[in-house]
Amino acid sequence: MKRRFEPVDVEVTKGWPVLVNWNGEKHRVRYMIDVWVVQGKWWAEEERRVYFRVNTTGGTLDVFKSGDDWVLSKVQD
Repeated sequence: MKRRFEPVDVEVTKGWPVLVNWNGEKHRVRYMIDVWVVQGKWWAEEERRVYFRVNTTGGTLDVFKSGDDWVLSKVQD
């Protein structure tokens, strides 16, 4: 896996990613592999992230939402 941390456009349905637009290409989500939550120090108001590992038409990607923006965190080789 390669770490990225790049902004991406993600289309969602009922809160779940269904399409990831990355590098000018649209990658349709085929299925969800995993979902997990990373919670920083809540008392220090660190960000809570919900990660989605998805299998797409372009490969396996990890994305998470940060505020109103989506971030691509990893791409599986």
